Amino acid sequence: MSKTIRKLAPIVVGLLLAALLIGVGGLSFNRKVSSFRTLGFDAKLFETGWQVTAAEAGSPLLPGDRIYLVNGSTPSDLDELRRDLHSRPTNALLIERNGIPGELELPRPPLRIDFSYLILALIGALYLLIGLYTLLRNRQRPGILFYAWCFVSAIFFLLSPVGVYDAFDRLIYGLDQFARVLLPPLTVHFFLSFPGNVRRARLWVSFVYLPAAVLLTLHADTIFASGRILVGGSEAGLGRAIWLLQRADQYHVILFSLLAAGILGYRMLHEERWQERRQVQWVALGMAVGYLPFLGFLLLQQISAPRASRGPLWMEALAVLPLALVPLAFAGSILRYKLWDIDVVVRDTISYTVTALLAVVGFSLVNLGVSRGLPAELGLARNLVSFSAGLMIAAMVSPVRRQVSSSLERFQYRGAFLRRRALKELAGRLLQERDLERLCHELLDNLEDALGLEKANLYLSHGDYLVPAHQEGTLPSKLSFEAFEEDLWQRDVASVSSFSLPLSDETEAQRVFLSGYRYAFPLMVRGNRVGVALTSYRHGNRPLSSEDQDLIRSLLNQASLAIENAQLLSQLQQQLGEVQRLKSYSDGIIESSPAATAVLDVDDHVLSANLAFSSLVNRPPKAVLGRPLIELLPVSPLPEPDHRGPMEVSYCELDGTERYLSLSIARFQLSSRRDLRVLVVHDLSERMAMEQALQRQDRLAALGMLAAGVAHEVNTPITGISSYAQMLLADTPEDDPRHGILRKVEAQTFRAARIVNNLLEFARNRRGEYRTVSLNSVLTDSLDLLKERFTKSGLRVTWEPPEETFAVEGSEGELQQVFTNLLLNARDALAAAGGEVTVRLGGCSSKVQVVIEDTGPGIPQERLETIFQPFFSTKLSQGGTGLGLSISYDIVRRHQGDMSVWSRQGVGTRFTIELPRVLPSPQQTA
Repeated sequence: MSKTIRKLAPIVVGLLLAALLIGVGGLSFNRKVSSFRTLGFDAKLFETGWQVTAAEAGSPLLPGDRIYLVNGSTPSDLDELRRDLHSRPTNALLIERNGIPGELELPRPPLRIDFSYLILALIGALYLLIGLYTLLRNRQRPGILFYAWCFVSAIFFLLSPVGVYDAFDRLIYGLDQFARVLLPPLTVHFFLSFPGNVRRARLWVSFVYLPAAVLLTLHADTIFASGRILVGGSEAGLGRAIWLLQRADQYHVILFSLLAAGILGYRMLHEERWQERRQVQWVALGMAVGYLPFLGFLLLQQISAPRASRGPLWMEALAVLPLALVPLAFAGSILRYKLWDIDVVVRDTISYTVTALLAVVGFSLVNLGVSRGLPAELGLARNLVSFSAGLMIAAMVSPVRRQVSSSLERFQYRGAFLRRRALKELAGRLLQERDLERLCHELLDNLEDALGLEKANLYLSHGDYLVPAHQEGTLPSKLSFEAFEEDLWQRDVASVSSFSLPLSDETEAQRVFLSGYRYAFPLMVRGNRVGVALTSYRHGNRPLSSEDQDLIRSLLNQASLAIENAQLLSQLQQQLGEVQRLKSYSDGIIESSPAATAVLDVDDHVLSANLAFSSLVNRPPKAVLGRPLIELLPVSPLPEPDHRGPMEVSYCELDGTERYLSLSIARFQLSSRRDLRVLVVHDLSERMAMEQALQRQDRLAALGMLAAGVAHEVNTPITGISSYAQMLLADTPEDDPRHGILRKVEAQTFRAARIVNNLLEFARNRRGEYRTVSLNSVLTDSLDLLKERFTKSGLRVTWEPPEETFAVEGSEGELQQVFTNLLLNARDALAAAGGEVTVRLGGCSSKVQVVIEDTGPGIPQERLETIFQPFFSTKLSQGGTGLGLSISYDIVRRHQGDMSVWSRQGVGTRFTIELPRVLPSPQQTA
């Protein structure tokens, strides 16, 4: 309860004092306005009328005249006398002059309106209203002190004695002196306490009011006690005392005015906190704008005119009117109203003042030149010149003001002036930028640099949320469109507030505030919400002025359109990227497909094809486009799109290799290109080769079993025949004709035994003890073993052992048997016509490849398919068994390898063996 009373007490007391002042001021104002109706003479009341003590020049009344009747009645006081004299144009007076009664007609006295007082009274009422408003908004010590200052100022401006020296007039005079004496120390007190106490302010305040207290005591003595304290009640010394008090009042005002100005200047120079310094600047600006014109007018009046005369009324009114700005500046400072706009206000005030002065001086000079240069007889010409000059000056007012304002702005911002001006040109560059990230970066960098912002950021619309252009530590990763004030999207700028209800969760706006941002500028384009621009204070924790906000707003209006364009372009690029990604995805699926796929037009030309198709036809990908299919795949006719199931075909390539393919065709599903067809080709060659190899293995297995049985059954009789033939040869002389026949029988039995042994070897299909074998050594040993035979046959053998060692896991003897068999076959093929045998050894990390090639007559194409079958030989007439290649092929297969043959008649034959490679261990390498 007591807390509420303490809060309401200043308001209640302030309202009561205001009501009291309004009552007293109203009476005083009424009396003052009544005093505008002058008499034209001075008079004093005696028993039966009024005696004239002084009269103005030209008045029909003379000093000493006695007035008995005014329009048939005797006024009882001066107010009634004024009313009677001003009620009629001409007044009938009954007077006595030099003891002789007579009648006199007196015209209505003129009105002498004190416009300065009327303006000051209006200003006093304004002071009181501003003080009350500030007290209602700020009930702390600065608000109370400011109300007291406004209240005393209102007394000073509103109350004015009229010089009738009655009790009420003495009261008004006393209150006027009270305000006149109290206002200077009250101003000093205010400057000591606002916006914060100066060091030792309490000690200063204790002495500030002492001179005022002494002066007020003396004034009260002269007004209400006829100088009893000051001069002991002597009427002779009272006038002198009053004059001395007036001089003391003047010195008091001058001293405290200088003291107040010094305190204000000291606070402006030494106030470290920016907000408080701005408040002091507001007060200083109001004091300068309000009091300097009035003081200048008084000084000019004292210098240029006699003390008793007054200046022109219009000049006096212009000097008094700015006093109304003083309480406005004080109230704005206390309520912190647009503290950051003081620079703009000062600049605009100076620019308008300078422009007005230039216009007045220019027009005055023109009038002076016209009045002195053109004779009075040329009145029309003088008026025309003056009118034209006035029009020219009026036309130049706006450009001159802009130039003055620009010069002041350049001086104010100095180095930042050009950067601020560059912001106005930045909008055009932003409209040309299409990259959203670069656009935002350039916009924010220029804002921070030109305005000296601590930081700036953008939240751009992204679906149902706003996302930041640059993510910061504590800044929310997304904001809702209602994160700030509800009417943000209808405003030019809004302050970011940190207010929240107790025990409530932290809001999005609070998180933005805690991140250092203080202003939110909505970005709108044709009613669409593009985003929000966030800015902090300027460096030094200085808020943005209204000029700064307008500059940012004008730039963002253009930037919003640029951002929307960049967003639309970015969305288009994203959609295009998505289309390209889907195309790449679908192309990747087609390209990754092992099936060869091609799109054909109506003329069977290839429009597009995947890598598998290019590999199938052994052409570069670009080389197949636009080619007729028949050139790439010599297959005809093609299956129809409605053909059930794929169609299998085969053809021979240029090198004689037979390819087996599976073809299927489907219509293109795109409705606009129903004339296109999709060809899908599966290469079955490897599968067919595997099937043939499997069939060959089955045949070899069956033949092996058969050979084992046959060899077992045949070996015994052959051994007997061979033994008997050898016994008969031993008993038959060489000259016996039967000796040659027996020798042939022996040779044939040996041949039969060899065949049987080969059959047994073929049938065993055993795997011996395998170890790591160097093919370099095996091939070298095999060639050394057969070197003499090749030399005798006149054949050339080419063999360059590689520096790299190629090793396999296997049986050295079996591998040597394979290489020896192939080398002997090559020798036999070249025995008739001669030629060259080439042996090559190479490979990769996983395989070893051995190539044995000869330049013999070659093998017919139709025999290549059966070359590895048992008992197939091109040398049966030369004693061949037809098992050498079969056994060699079987050995290679047991070593997890593969053997292939290529041959062309008239060119030669090439056998290729591929075996799994065994890499040497690090220890072996070392």
